[in-house]
Amino acid sequence: MSNFKVTLHRILNSSSQRSRQQLFEKLKSAATGGVWTKSCVRFFNDKLTCVRSIGLQCNVIAAHRVRRSGQILNLYHSLYGRSSPVQFFKKLGDLIRNNPKGKMFFLLGAAFFDWKENRVSDPDLNRVADELKVFFDLKTTDYHDKQGETWEKILDEDHFKLWRCPVQGSSLYKYKVFGSYKDIPARAFFNIQLDLEYRKTWDSHVMRLEKVEQDEQTGSEVIYWATQFPLGFLYNRDYVYVRRSKIDLKNNFMMLTAKSVDHPSFPVTKDFIRVGDYMSNMMIRPHRSFDDKGFDYVLSYYDDPHLSVPTWAVNRMTMSSLPAFLESLHVAAKNLCESKGYVSRFKLDDTSDNDNTDTMKTTA
Repeated sequence: MSNFKVTLHRILNSSSQRSRQQLFEKLKSAATGGVWTKSCVRFFNDKLTCVRSIGLQCNVIAAHRVRRSGQILNLYHSLYGRSSPVQFFKKLGDLIRNNPKGKMFFLLGAAFFDWKENRVSDPDLNRVADELKVFFDLKTTDYHDKQGETWEKILDEDHFKLWRCPVQGSSLYKYKVFGSYKDIPARAFFNIQLDLEYRKTWDSHVMRLEKVEQDEQTGSEVIYWATQFPLGFLYNRDYVYVRRSKIDLKNNFMMLTAKSVDHPSFPVTKDFIRVGDYMSNMMIRPHRSFDDKGFDYVLSYYDDPHLSVPTWAVNRMTMSSLPAFLESLHVAAKNLCESKGYVSRFKLDDTSDNDNTDTMKTTA
């Protein structure tokens, strides 16, 4: 029989009150002053000391977090001013009202996109215009631009000319193209490059093409574009870029500019290879007016497709695919002009900016 059972048996079977009192006194003394009690007290004191230390540590961490949060708020206030938090919460509210509940993480990602850093500004447009307009009437074989880069003419035809320039730190090239058409108006060639829905009908390589969001200040748009790569055994590519368009009535030209950006709503995935270094600028100059047939254009283009093939093969493929794509634009614009829905498809907005900029409104 165990000690506990023996003790219990003695208590229950004590023949006298005195013996029971003696046993209770012994148990009481063992419970109040014995080794077991001292061990319990020591154990609980150690645990309380540990809990107290953890509490002090948490207080230190919480105080550090609060201090760091205050420093971050002060930094953003000094960088962006008082209006940034108001603009952020306003935009977040608009996104929540206009999108399903299941896209909360998408909305939060879009709300954090920095338009101040990524929009196409007016100085950017002016810089691109100055860079491109030289090539409309360029007669020399090679051209040395203001940045000290040499553009080598590699194709010289009456209505199509092609220059290339090596990219610093790479074996790839960037390209400039001069082209001229007489059978379609400049506005049609300009319009089809803005119309994402129409491109899905004539460009068989498009897998996904959509506008992500738009900047209210400049009209710049973030576009996501997933495309089938021409070589079927290679991974398909996707792009995230910001673009802006402009029609200058005073100087009689049109502008389209695009550059790659990072957007939190469209991170890199395993399904596509992200083309993170992409640039495309086009300037269109009509022979007479935007709606009369006949215009010239200059295109500046570069991207790095991240191909695991020799760079000479990449350069050769670009030289062949770029004229083919431009001809596809030409054919698509010509087909659009001959369709019955051309007049109603694109409409001019009644309002125009102070700098005589004509604003285009596209209807699907």
